[in-house]
Formats: sequence, C-alpha cells, structure tokens
Amino acid sequence: RFANGLERERERRLQAEARLEHLERLVQQLAQHGDGSAPHGNTVSYQMADQQVNRDDSSIEPGVLVPKEPVFNGSTHWSAMLQDIEGLRSAIIPNEATTTDSDIFEYKENTGASLILGSAVPLQFQEVLVQYLPSRQEVDRLTAAYFRGRGVSAPFIHASYFQKLYQDFWKDPLRAPVLWTSILFSICHIAKSTLTLGKENVYRDDRYSVASAHCLALGEYFRPKRFSVESLLLFVQAKCLTSLGMSPDSGLIFGLLIRLATIMGYHRDPDIFQLSAFEREMRRRTWSLCIQLDLLISFQLGLPSNIQFPTWNTRPPRNLQDSDFDEDTKELPPARPDSESTDILFYIAKHRLMTVFEKILRHNMSTGTNESADVDELDTEIRDTYSALPEILRPRPIADSVVDSPSLIVTRLCVSFVYQKCLCVLHRPYVTRGRVYSTQVCCDAASSIVRHLNDTYQEFLPGGQLETERWFMSNITWHDYLLGVIALCLVLCASSKSIAASNIKTVETLQLLRRARDVCVEQSMRSKDSGRVQKVINATLLHFGSLGNQNNEDAMNESSLSTNSFEFSLIQSPFAGDQASAHDVMPPYCLQDFPPDQTEVDWMGSELMARPMDDTSWAYLGQFLNLSDDDLMPSS
Repeated sequence: RFANGLERERERRLQAEARLEHLERLVQQLAQHGDGSAPHGNTVSYQMADQQVNRDDSSIEPGVLVPKEPVFNGSTHWSAMLQDIEGLRSAIIPNEATTTDSDIFEYKENTGASLILGSAVPLQFQEVLVQYLPSRQEVDRLTAAYFRGRGVSAPFIHASYFQKLYQDFWKDPLRAPVLWTSILFSICHIAKSTLTLGKENVYRDDRYSVASAHCLALGEYFRPKRFSVESLLLFVQAKCLTSLGMSPDSGLIFGLLIRLATIMGYHRDPDIFQLSAFEREMRRRTWSLCIQLDLLISFQLGLPSNIQFPTWNTRPPRNLQDSDFDEDTKELPPARPDSESTDILFYIAKHRLMTVFEKILRHNMSTGTNESADVDELDTEIRDTYSALPEILRPRPIADSVVDSPSLIVTRLCVSFVYQKCLCVLHRPYVTRGRVYSTQVCCDAASSIVRHLNDTYQEFLPGGQLETERWFMSNITWHDYLLGVIALCLVLCASSKSIAASNIKTVETLQLLRRARDVCVEQSMRSKDSGRVQKVINATLLHFGSLGNQNNEDAMNESSLSTNSFEFSLIQSPFAGDQASAHDVMPPYCLQDFPPDQTEVDWMGSELMARPMDDTSWAYLGQFLNLSDDDLMPSS
C-alpha cells in the first residue's frame, strides 16, 4: 500500500542522512585537529565577511561568504571528502542540491509565499507527501497537541468532523483532498512551532508551512471550491502564530483570501443559502476569523482593511462547543450563556471588540477632519463593549491565577490586549495635540499593555507557568507591545512640554520602559522592529536622566509631571458636550515645529510604502529626542 511505501522511503532517507551526518562530523573533527595545510589541490576556502580582521572592501555585507587567500587542496586532502559527501547526499536524497547559508535563509523565509503567489513551482503531490509528511505517530502527536491548545485551534475546524477526514486521509493519502492536506500540514506547523516542548524547538523549522504552501498551489486555492478559504486562512494564521515579524506577503495573501471568501459568499449570512445547519455555522466561524485577522494584519502593516464593513451581514457564531452539533445536526441548539466558558467564547469576545476596532481604524486613517465628538463616541462604545464581556475573560494578576489553566490565563491577556489597543490607537494621535483626556487614556492603555507583558514575560520561557502557551508571544502580541512602549515614550515627551499635561506618573512609566528595554534586547534577534524601538527607549530614558541609573529616580517628581488643576478637573467628566473644546487644548509647547522648508513627509523619508507605526508620533519623537532618520526608519 502507498502508506507502507511512504514509511519505507522515509526510513531509507533517514538512515542515509544519519550516516552522512555521522561521516561529516568525523571529517570535521579531523579538520579541527589537523593543520589544514596543503601545497597542492583544487579547493578554495571561504570565511564569513564579518570574521575578517582587515576588510578592505567596505561594501561587502556582513554574513556574506567571501574567499580567503586561495589554498589549493588536492583530491587526497581531508577537505575534498566534504565535497564527496555533499555529492553523495545529492545522489541519495533527490532535490537537495548544495546550497549556501543565504540560500537556506531565503528558502525558509520566502518559499511559502512564493509558491502561493505563483513565483515558484510546486512539487507533485506524491513528492510533497514523501518529502514532508512525517510518520503517522508523529502526526498523531502534533494533531492531538493542536486540539488541546485551545488558544490556537481555529474555530472553523470542527473536532469530530476533522477526525473523520483525518481517518480517511490515512487510508489512502494520495486520494485525500489536496487543500485539506494543506490544512493538516498547517496544523502540524502550528503544533510543532508553538505547542510541543523540548530542545527540538530551539531552532525554527518551517518545513510543514512550506508543505502547506505546496498543497495550496497544487490545489488551486484561488478557485472557489471546498476547503479553499479555510486552508488559506489557516496558512496565514499559522504565520501569525509562529513568528515575531509580519511580512508584507501576508497582507497580499490575505487580500486574495478576502476576495475569495467574498466571491464564495462568506460575507453574507448563510441562512440565505441552501446549506445544512452545520455548514452555516462553520461559515460564520470562518468569516469571523477572517474579519479579526484582516484587521490585525492590516493594522500591523499600516494598511486599510480589505473588508468593507458596511457590505457584510454575516452574524457572529454561537457560543457552542463542538460536541453540541455535528454535520448531521438538523437545527442548531440554543447558544450557551456567555458566562459559560467554551472554546469559541474567546473568538466571540474578540469579534465584538474588533467590530469597534474597525471603526477606530477608519476614524484614524480618514483623510478628512475628525471631530472630538467622534473620539468620545468611539471611546464610549469600546468601553461599553468591553464592560459587557463575560467576567471570566477579565484579566487578573498572574499571582492570582495559579489555579487557572494556562489557556484561560492567556485568553484573558488576549482580550485585554485588544481592548487596551483600541483605546491606545484611538487616542494616540491626539497626544501631540495636547488633548488632556486622550493623553491620560493613551498612557493608561499603553501602561496596561506593557505592564502585563513585562509581568508575564518570564512565564512564557521554559519552566514558566505559560510555557505551553508561548504562541501568545507571536508577531501580533509583539506589535501591540511595541506600540504600547512607543506610546509611553510619546506621552512622556509630549507631557513634559505641556502645561496641560495629564496626571502622568513619570517614575512608574520610566520603570516600565527600563524593563521593556531589557525585553526588547532579548527579542532583538527575532524582531527587526525591536532594535528600532530600543533606540527610542534609550533616548527617552537618557532625556529623563534614567538610562541605566535607577537612583536618578529619587531626584524626580514622585507624583507626576506638572498638571494644570483646571484641565485635570475636566478629566473627571470627559464626555460632557460642553467640554469638548477643553479636551482639544493644544499648548504651543506641543506643536510640532518642522523647518519651514521641510514637511512632515520629507522628515519621515521618501519611501512610498506604508510601514508599521509610521505616523506623526515618530516625527514628534524624532525631533524631541534628537533621533536621526536611520534610528527611526526600519531596515528594508
């Protein structure tokens, strides 16, 4: 049978690779003990450019392989065996030609998107299964881990229905739907990268993600068909859950996904279609996740949402466990109460918050003039929405959550982050305009985000309470954290120059920033934006005399920055209509003073590409903290 053939082929490949790796280690050990000299031969040695003692060519990029002084080594020299081994590897293991380190890096980073976007040719389905599908035992373990991970399991993957398709797959993998196989590989990728424990996860491994992309391309995901929307959606969600950075490719792919889902009618409530109760509910779950990820990815990339919100009417999913219904259900049971924790409750809560977040983004990205009344109206709406959420989803200190499951703790953090992000994003543009209430709200929301992650950061490391939920430390959470950090820097700088400053606690805020700097340093190898934000933190701490010297705090005002008593009294009742003008006070000390011959756009740079967090706040911080364009603009 084909499954047995796969196992035999896999065993043969693994044995050959193990023997070759053992031989390579022996040769490398010999190389370390030998003098490496050889007067004759045909091998040229290479070294990394950043290891050269004297670099005559400054144009050479660090990390690029450059030739050392030529050393000619004959075929009898030990180094020639490395070439023979590589040739043997290529002969025994097809499609694994010799590659450089940079080739491997580019492969890991871009192969999935290249396959989906059509710039790379996918393998045949049988080749994908032979090269990427692990043993049945391994897939069983990864799949079980995925469904146990309540925070990462996609709501549109119904457990019992998936189980039936999973059993059918193993009966004859070659006959399985290609797009469903893509879903299986994405599940393996998520589980392997975020849920399994052990030393095997020290290094990132994207092979299952690449396999999923091969299946998407082979299955022609771009055509309206069964599993096309779900397989592509899970592929993008896996990208969000397994890395700290957000590639612009994800935005392009999600644009395709939303157009595909719209063509297939996911944006309209499925009651108008001749579908079963099961299919209707699963489509609602799928569309809900499309909305949420589209907003989060678009916001992170600095782009408008792909979904036109007034054009859809699909109802949110019901609060039901997968065990409450299946594909044979004729009529869905009533929804469980919101007070009852279910696997879907987390996504329902996010759905409610994200519909308001969309209004906030539309407000902030509008090219027209925004009125203060609009800000206050949105502020009220997001607060009311959050207040109506179940009490079980409210955040609690980690010390008070020792009897709660790790998934519940992280679920609370996620909901809290979405809420605080809504407030921070809504009010942040008004900080540099001297709007007192907005400054205070932005500071409180940003402090909440930064403090929560600072307090729980260690718990996500090996041995911590939340080690099994480390998916939370993905690019969406990390972007929220950096957003909160920058907002705190902005509030400190703007408030210190304003007589209308809110009750900003300087010492407490600087303590948060010092801890945030340490966290950014630890994550700088995984996130390009971390180094950029770290420079802003250092400049802020230096400006306030707190860089690396905690004793400097004693000389600072322990209560707050200067606060005008009249302005602060207005904060006590922020939504009164006759106080809107007072909220909009813009002292001259807060005005952005660009040179007369230089516009804000000129200062930010001339690249015609939207980037995360690029707005007037960066310009203000750049001038206030005397940071250069190179310090603020992210690397390409």
